[in-house]
Amino acid sequence: MSEAQREIVDVAVGVLVERDAEGREGRFLLTSRPEGKVYAGYWEFPGGKLEAGETVAQALARELHEELGITIGAAHPWKELVMDYAHARVRLHFCKVYNWAGDFEMREQQAMAWQNLPATVHPVLPGTVPVLAWFAEERKFTGPTYTEPMNCLDDIKWDAAGLVPVIAQEHSSGDVLMFAWMNREALKRTIELGEAVYWSRSRGKLWHKGEESGHIQKVHELRMDCDNDVLLMRITQQGHEPGIACHTGRHSCFYQRLENGVWTATEPVLKDPQTIYSK
Repeated sequence: MSEAQREIVDVAVGVLVERDAEGREGRFLLTSRPEGKVYAGYWEFPGGKLEAGETVAQALARELHEELGITIGAAHPWKELVMDYAHARVRLHFCKVYNWAGDFEMREQQAMAWQNLPATVHPVLPGTVPVLAWFAEERKFTGPTYTEPMNCLDDIKWDAAGLVPVIAQEHSSGDVLMFAWMNREALKRTIELGEAVYWSRSRGKLWHKGEESGHIQKVHELRMDCDNDVLLMRITQQGHEPGIACHTGRHSCFYQRLENGVWTATEPVLKDPQTIYSK
């Protein structure tokens, strides 16, 4: 099913903003996504799905009370944005909120942080990034709108060529789909995009998985082994059902099994590779 055919889920999003005595906007509130939800740990503007018969304002008031324990005043419609995530296609209705009552309670065990530009929490949900850009435009702010600490890159034992091996594992099934390499820039971009970016040794350049085939890998989690020299990346393979990770048109690159001393193909070709790479 194409992205255009996926059902859109409407979501009310609250952009809580502090204002000074002259009405100038200041800090804004970001919250982290709780454990058990997709993109757990990512930072976003709080809110939730519209229920049947609800307006955006009604849904926002309900969600912020349920999640944060506050009662909001007027919700001022601001922007709309459609985001295509691996788990859903959502239409985000962003509303600015300047007045609220009650003490903040993190009722889903999430975290909260008041932020200015550039935002310093990490990692930032993809749907949050455009909002920071809108703030920058309104406030005549120049420079990066958010910073992401990359000290984690220094913990990796890069090989002599500045590379680290990466195993891509399917998040839903646990299937091992492929093996590739990353350099520092590839891993940095992977973290920033939430999509797999590798280093192609044969081509000597960065390789955004799916840039030709459309078979993008959405990253759910990154892990490092006990020796700090191998990465495990849990991903959702997009572009086909089931996802195609291998350039041969198969689900997994590890499709050959040793049987009686002979390597035997055990997975079918899901799509002719000549049609995948015909662009």
